[in-house]
Amino acid sequence: MYVRTNEYEGAHGNKPRGYGMWAFWLGSDTSDIGKAHFITGMYSDAAKQAKAMAREQGFHCVTVGS
Repeated sequence: MYVRTNEYEGAHGNKPRGYGMWAFWLGSDTSDIGKAHFITGMYSDAAKQAKAMAREQGFHCVTVGS
């Protein structure tokens, strides 16, 4: 499972890390905020949850929002 962080890195200047409310899109289309999945917690745990959701729905990529 690939996690795209380029949009986050472009907006914040660094890789996602630490505690926060993270926005994940299943797939690579981030144009619809209504399709974002918000997960609060440590980034590593949130990314694991997002990847599991994506896998269940047949996606091969997760995108971290900015």
